[in-house]
Amino acid sequence: MGILDKLTEKKTGELGFNLVDAQGRSCGILEAGGVSPTGALELMRGDLTEVLYKSADAFANVTYRFETTIHSLRQSQDKVTVDLEHRNDRSITTEEFDLVVGADGARSRTRQLVLGSPEELNCLKPLGAYVAYFSIPEEEHDLPYSRLCHFTGRRLIWMRPVGLGSKTTSVYLIHLHDDLPNLRRANAAGDRRKQKEAFAELYSGLGWETPRVIEQMMRAENFYSDELTQVKLPKWSQNRVVLLGDAAWAPTPFTGQGNQLAIIGAWVLAQELSRNRNTTAFERYETRLRSYVEDGQSIPLGGYAPYLFNPQTSWGVWLFRTIFRVVSWTVRFVTWTQLANLLPEQSHPEFDLEIDKVHGEGVR
Repeated sequence: MGILDKLTEKKTGELGFNLVDAQGRSCGILEAGGVSPTGALELMRGDLTEVLYKSADAFANVTYRFETTIHSLRQSQDKVTVDLEHRNDRSITTEEFDLVVGADGARSRTRQLVLGSPEELNCLKPLGAYVAYFSIPEEEHDLPYSRLCHFTGRRLIWMRPVGLGSKTTSVYLIHLHDDLPNLRRANAAGDRRKQKEAFAELYSGLGWETPRVIEQMMRAENFYSDELTQVKLPKWSQNRVVLLGDAAWAPTPFTGQGNQLAIIGAWVLAQELSRNRNTTAFERYETRLRSYVEDGQSIPLGGYAPYLFNPQTSWGVWLFRTIFRVVSWTVRFVTWTQLANLLPEQSHPEFDLEIDKVHGEGVR
């Protein structure tokens, strides 16, 4: 795609991962890369979006329309008629398209218009976890490592530096619980104030940086909260409309595959459309990608990883910190002694982006 250099320029200042206790004492540090939660190339979602947007916008045949959503659509044999709603004045205009790609997230309106409601499809699979994301003013000790602290009741706070030139710190609240009616109602209604109040109540009275986080959360303008839910569909397209990314297969952050699957999915769909400007492209796109996506939706350790990494009891939190301390020191020792050079390289699932190898000689 030719954007690696631009992405590298946008990388955050996060040098690694630091697990801390409720008094702020470090339980161990993992430097970026390898087994660390901090990847070798850490990017803020907004920066990734900006690079992709500008790269696509450079092409003369690409047009962006902001504050515009699909109100309704109708399909015929050779076109899709779409009613577009403009949010600024609520006006509606009608246009015709050859094909429509719905990449509008796990709660996709495009999916609902074409395939049916989530209840009809039974496509939303809640994982019993609630998350909140927002930014707070940066303090000096927020750099250079991200810091995570566990609390009993399967609650955690993860604070991550945004970048060396930024004045904010990114905060993630994750709470595993399948019975939080107040928060569920607030999320369903999209009531940001009640969402914040629900999280403030859940984290009230806890140690570490919790008072600072709650205070700044109530002021945060970029606050977002939702229940983590996977999307699983028997088919990703209908006639001239196809789904992409979370709208088709939301894996959730527990898999660590969201951005990767979305970008690879877009690449494969674009490849297939370059060969077939019709619905055949949708069929080949799904044939090539589905098994890879289903593997990517698998939550590590048979689905138990979120519970093992976010303990319920004080004993569980202590045990996790103890194990992490051993792991961090082992990794440092292996790195220092260069024993890692003697170990076999880890293999990661790869996706073959070469279209000809998939289709065979018949398409050459």
